[in-house]
Amino acid sequence: MICPKCQFEQPDAKSCAHCGLIFAKYQASLDRQDTISNKNNIEIEEKSPTEKTWFPFLTRPWKPVTTPAFIFLSLLFLLHIIFFPKTTLIEGWSVFTGMVHNVNLVFHEAGHALFAVFGNDTLAILGGSLNQCLIPFVVFASFFHQRDRTGTAFALLWFFGNFIDVSIYMADGRFLKLPLIGGLDLEAHDWRNLFNRFDLWGADQGLSKIMFYLGWAGIFLTWAWLYKSWQATHKKG
Repeated sequence: MICPKCQFEQPDAKSCAHCGLIFAKYQASLDRQDTISNKNNIEIEEKSPTEKTWFPFLTRPWKPVTTPAFIFLSLLFLLHIIFFPKTTLIEGWSVFTGMVHNVNLVFHEAGHALFAVFGNDTLAILGGSLNQCLIPFVVFASFFHQRDRTGTAFALLWFFGNFIDVSIYMADGRFLKLPLIGGLDLEAHDWRNLFNRFDLWGADQGLSKIMFYLGWAGIFLTWAWLYKSWQATHKKG
């Protein structure tokens, strides 16, 4: 054997005949150094910003998009393309958009009561439109946290569809052609009251169009992301 300290070659023994090194103690010292080194490496890894994150769920992989789910959401996207308004100025809803609008209307009316709790009249009026966008956003956040692409895409279609719904209500504040729930007087029109309150009649149509085009852009981008995700799943399969 060769002494690790002085490199003296000798037969197997408990210590070095040349320098007196005790091999067992020397090996124990090396083992202690390895233990300390490994512990330090673990602590460095735990403190590493690449390992630590405020949102650990983001490190989880996305769930795959199945073909039936992709077909269903693509049909839903196509229904949006065919039946959803192409302008903010309408006098009524089609059958499909009317059904979607009535679902959103439930959350809209609930929003008035919910935000009225804060005791602010403006917030109570705005709460209807806020809540009908907030509810699908909460659904989106839930599916996003679960890394469910299909559910996330569905929630985003619903979320951005509400942008279009709200934009039409905003534009109608000037023309007052849409019927209000329960046959309420025109004085109950949310956006008429909001534009009056903040003197925004010079920007009402511009604001409604911003919401309108954001909604359509979001719908198209959502389907593009869904298509890309489905393709990635299909290639892996």
